[in-house]
Amino acid sequence: MTTSDTLDLSTLPFYLWDTAAVVPVQESEEYAGLSMLDSIFAPRMETEVRQHPSMFRGHTLSVTHQDTVARPPQGVPAWTFVALLMLVGLVCLYYRQHKITFSNLVKAVFDDRAMDRLLRGNNLTRTVQLIPMGLLLLAVMALPVAHMPILTQLPSPLVFLLLIVASALAYLLRNVLFLLLGSVFDNNAAVNLYISNNYLFHLLLATVLLPFLFLYFYLPGGSEAVLYILLGITAIEFVLRIFRGMKLFLTQSSDARFYLFYYLCIVEMVPILLLVKFL
Repeated sequence: MTTSDTLDLSTLPFYLWDTAAVVPVQESEEYAGLSMLDSIFAPRMETEVRQHPSMFRGHTLSVTHQDTVARPPQGVPAWTFVALLMLVGLVCLYYRQHKITFSNLVKAVFDDRAMDRLLRGNNLTRTVQLIPMGLLLLAVMALPVAHMPILTQLPSPLVFLLLIVASALAYLLRNVLFLLLGSVFDNNAAVNLYISNNYLFHLLLATVLLPFLFLYFYLPGGSEAVLYILLGITAIEFVLRIFRGMKLFLTQSSDARFYLFYYLCIVEMVPILLLVKFL
């Protein structure tokens, strides 16, 4: 064989002689002193496991989400439904006992003559007969407050009862203060008429709020929207009661401007400002 018979690979057009890189094999320190045969049968102490991303990775659910879906939604305590039924029964019983109709109640809170006919014709001239109207409203408003997370340190039935007692004492103190001011300034007639009108507003508000409480507790996913509705109805009732009280004092009081001042400041605005400050 001559030199011309040998094949020069570098002359081939498709052989990338210059670009073929030689990658040296680096031996680790662990197998540096072993021969080739020994290294084949040498046990490997560490094995590197490479995890490749799954093609379904984007469609898998997180552990938290799976736990949330698997866990049933937290239900309303059984005593809440019993309390709602009792409140409905008490409101209906009060309407039936004093022969009050809802239409006459709505007329009474906006018209002086209708209020006088309702109070006298249905024998609601004494304070003892009017107090249940305020207690019904306090119980209706205390029911959703008792289920707020901030009050979960105590059992919710106990919180419900404590809220009713505390709010009833505060409301009683408010009325006593109002009667005291009316006695000091010799304006008992306008004060008594105003308190009676407030009780009628309370019964009307309790009647309107009760159906929304069922939606608040048992409407799936709609409790927040219903809560805003409850707050809106309560705010509207408060504004209407303010204007109604102003009208009563302007027509029944001998010194309307002065009594209107202490009526708005001491009796209505100050308790709300104190409550906002406390919260």
